Amino acid sequence: MTATYDAIVLGAGPAGSTAARELARGGARVLILDRARFPRDKPCGGGVTFRADAASELDLAPVTEREIYGVRISIRMGRRFERTSPRLLARMTQRARLDSYLVEQAAAAGAGFRDASPVHGVELDGAAVRVRAGSDVYEARLLIGADGVNGPSAKIIGLAPLSEHAVAFEANYPADAATMDDWSRVIALDLAGVPGGYGWVFPKGDHLNIGVGGWQYVGPTLRQRLSKLCRYYGFDESRLVGFRGYRLPLRRDDAPVHRGAVMLAGDAACLVDPLSGEGIWAAFVSGRLAADEGLRYLSGHVPDLSGYQRALDAAMRDEIVASRRLQAILQRLPSFSVLMLKYNGTFWRYMTEIIRGEIAYPDLPRKLGPLRHALDRWADWEIAHHRQLIARAC
Repeated sequence: MTATYDAIVLGAGPAGSTAARELARGGARVLILDRARFPRDKPCGGGVTFRADAASELDLAPVTEREIYGVRISIRMGRRFERTSPRLLARMTQRARLDSYLVEQAAAAGAGFRDASPVHGVELDGAAVRVRAGSDVYEARLLIGADGVNGPSAKIIGLAPLSEHAVAFEANYPADAATMDDWSRVIALDLAGVPGGYGWVFPKGDHLNIGVGGWQYVGPTLRQRLSKLCRYYGFDESRLVGFRGYRLPLRRDDAPVHRGAVMLAGDAACLVDPLSGEGIWAAFVSGRLAADEGLRYLSGHVPDLSGYQRALDAAMRDEIVASRRLQAILQRLPSFSVLMLKYNGTFWRYMTEIIRGEIAYPDLPRKLGPLRHALDRWADWEIAHHRQLIARAC
C-alpha cells in the first residue's frame, strides 16, 4: 500500500525539520523520514551561532547547555589571548538534543515523522516522487533532500553540488566542576595549525568537545593533531571518549540544488561555511527557503521549483565565496589575522557582528578600505595554491 503526501522530507536534522515545520504550517501534508532511530547523536561541534539561532526562529533555550560570550584565540598552539563580547555570540548544545527538539517542533506543526526508516529508492515520475523506505512506499508532489553529506538523495537524482570535502575529528572530555566553570562562557580556537582549518574546545553541560579539522588530505594526521591539542590545553588525553571523524561538504559555485520535483537543503546541498566549518545557519536558511518555494509550487503559483535555486544563491552564494576568501587570507597570513583580532578593536567588533548576523561576510572586505586590495591578492594566491595541492593529491 502506498501512502500519499504533499511533500516528503528526507532527514530530520536542522534543514529537514525546518522545511517540514514550515510546510506543515502552510497547510501541506508532510512526512519526514530519517534513517536513524531518535534520539540520535551526530558528529558536530554543537555550536549554534547567534546568527543561526536567529535564523531558526525558535526558542533554543530548552536545548542550550552553555551561552558563549568570548573566545580564547591562539595561533599554532602558541601564546593565547581572550576576546569577549558583552552580547551573546553562540549557544552550545548537543545534536542529539537539538535535532530531537527540532523534529518535535515540526511534529507539533503537523508533520508526520518516521525514524529508523532508511531510504533505498527514489523514483521521479513526472510531477510525482515515489520513495521506498524499508517495506513502505510513499508518494508526494515534491521531495526535499536534507539527508546530509552521506545521504542518498543528491546522488539518486543526479545532482553533484560537491566541490570538495573538509574533514574533522573530535572527542568528548568529561570534566570536573572547576574545569567546566573555567570554560563556562568561552570557547577556544587554535588557528592555522591545521591546513584549511583549526582546533577547538567547545564547552557543553558536563564535558568539553575537543576537535580539529581541515582539508581532506590532512585526514590521516587528525588523530595526532588532536592529541597535541589536548597537551597544549593541559587535558589528559586518556580521558577522551567518543572519538569520531566526519566530512564537511563544500559547495561548488553555482551548482544546481534542484531537479524536477526535488530540492536539496543543508549539508545535502553542500552549504557548509568554508571559514568556520559551520553548517547549522545554512541548514535553517535553506530549509526555510525550500519550504517557501515548495508551498508556492504546491499551490500552483509557480510551475516549477527553479525559484529555490535563485533564492538560495541570493542568500548564500556571495556569503560562501567571501567566506572562502577570508579563509584563504587566514591560511596565508595567520599571524596578521590574529594580531588584528588581538589589537584591533574595530576588527574584533566586525567579527562579532558577523557571528551575530548583523553584517555578512561580503561586508567585511568593504570595511577594510584600501587594505582589501592587498588581501584580495593574497586570497587569490592561496586559493590557487590550494587548488594545485588538490590536483596533485588526485
